[in-house]
Amino acid sequence: MSPQTTRADQADTPLAAETAGTDLLDRQLEHLATGSERLAMAPVSERIRLLEAIRQNVMRVSREWVDCSSRIKQHEPTHHLRSEEILSGPVVTSRYLRLLRRTLEEIGRLGRPRLPGRLRRDADGRLLVPVAPVRGLFDRLAFMGFGALARMRPGITPATLPLFTARGYQQTPSDHHPCVTLVLGAGNITSVPVLDACDHIFARGEAVLLKLHPLHEPLQAIFEKLLGPLIEFGCLRIITGDAETGRTAVAHPTVDSIHITGGADTYNAIVWGPPGPEQDERRRLDRPLLKKPISAELGNVSPWIVLPGRYSRRELDYQAENVAASVINNAGCNCVATRVLVTWQGWSEREQFVERVGEVLASSPPRDAWYPGARQRYREFTGRADDDPQLEATLVRDVDPASDSPFFDREPFTCVLAEVGLQAATAEEFSQKAVEFCNSTLWGTLSATLSVPSSHRRGQAARNRLDQLVASLRYGMVGINQWVGLSYALASPPWGGHPDSTPADVQSGNARVHNTFLLDGVDQVVLNGPLTSFPKPAWFPSHHNPEPLSWALLDLYDRPGWKSLWRLIRCN
Repeated sequence: MSPQTTRADQADTPLAAETAGTDLLDRQLEHLATGSERLAMAPVSERIRLLEAIRQNVMRVSREWVDCSSRIKQHEPTHHLRSEEILSGPVVTSRYLRLLRRTLEEIGRLGRPRLPGRLRRDADGRLLVPVAPVRGLFDRLAFMGFGALARMRPGITPATLPLFTARGYQQTPSDHHPCVTLVLGAGNITSVPVLDACDHIFARGEAVLLKLHPLHEPLQAIFEKLLGPLIEFGCLRIITGDAETGRTAVAHPTVDSIHITGGADTYNAIVWGPPGPEQDERRRLDRPLLKKPISAELGNVSPWIVLPGRYSRRELDYQAENVAASVINNAGCNCVATRVLVTWQGWSEREQFVERVGEVLASSPPRDAWYPGARQRYREFTGRADDDPQLEATLVRDVDPASDSPFFDREPFTCVLAEVGLQAATAEEFSQKAVEFCNSTLWGTLSATLSVPSSHRRGQAARNRLDQLVASLRYGMVGINQWVGLSYALASPPWGGHPDSTPADVQSGNARVHNTFLLDGVDQVVLNGPLTSFPKPAWFPSHHNPEPLSWALLDLYDRPGWKSLWRLIRCN
């Protein structure tokens, strides 16, 4: 989730006094080698116990967690920024742990998790597996009209789906091989290293050495409290350090495999060596330096396509704020932040819509340039030489789709949005050209979002055309009418890039993470939502009460019930 120009192992960020030296690293990995054997033999009941112990810790550390992460990102945190930290930290973690615990309980009783709905087929006959809304968390009220489906790869049928569900739990304990995985944590979203570590421990049965990004070093003690049951069990250790620490850990003989959430440059340096002619030659000859398995969840130049048609004024305003909110969130330092807004030049409401997006961006409070390199990238992408300590969210209009704009092949990883207008004779031709532009011109395969007028969903023929259009997008995560970033917050959708990556051209990675139903063989996840929603999303800049709402959502996931739901409703 880090930008290509500023990587997960930034060496220029100050380090605390206690980082992982060679002797300490040896000791940590020696403990994990023993812990991996214990984990491999642990029954499902023991893993459920560990999950529940961590889940209960979320509330205990949540205030400290949010206070710390907010100070990392803003000298004087606003309620909106704190809301973002609550939602992307404790809230998503609590929801993930609760859902994963339920999955393990169902595996213990039934052999596999129960899906939250009926299987379906898409327009081409491929299997669609429901992954949201889920039972027991009031999703149908809190996220009214929302749903997510996993489009499976060709050849997977209802009869064979069990073979692609909870594969790690289809083996007997004696079949599990002890494994130690190095998890290189991202520096932008504080729940990412926590969820990545839990994914490898509980879904894959691997002991984890978690190396935090230097930005997250102040969170180390908090994470050690949160994940204390895993440390005590012996299947987790948490370290900090610079890029050299990361390189030493990657090469350590006790580390069996590696997972990285970060940028493609870091992945390529690990797999193929430092950038330059030698790396290029190794990639050409398919001779990687790394001889260990590596999984990756990387970034993306995320597009938002607006399909032309008839929208009400309320729908246009909502969708414009929806786009802007996806740029503003986390100061634009998200792998799924919208980078390129794709519109049809012939759409009669294009000018009004783009103007409204720009107005929302311009009216949002500026953010601290907290992520390394953010100011430099902001200047590069906007052309502004502003030395103000904070950055204003900015729209760059009418970028030529045939140009070699940096917006197309690199993540700004700051609060900047490009708008591209495509020429087409008809709205249908625009739709096809938009897909081609995104698939062929924009870097990455992680995520895309579309605004879709209601007319595109009236009748089976129209729905089939829309389904085929979405399936033709070469992205692993797609959102319809709602920012695709919500799929991360829901935790149950399998999160990751399109599966057509290769080690030499990794694009947005080769892994699906979080994924509380433990599905394999996923081609694409599609989040469907309404053109407008109630309650208004807490991450919208116009929300008047975002922080209390976010704490109320955490309370709902900690203690699901009507009282918690009522408190959530009262915050809107």
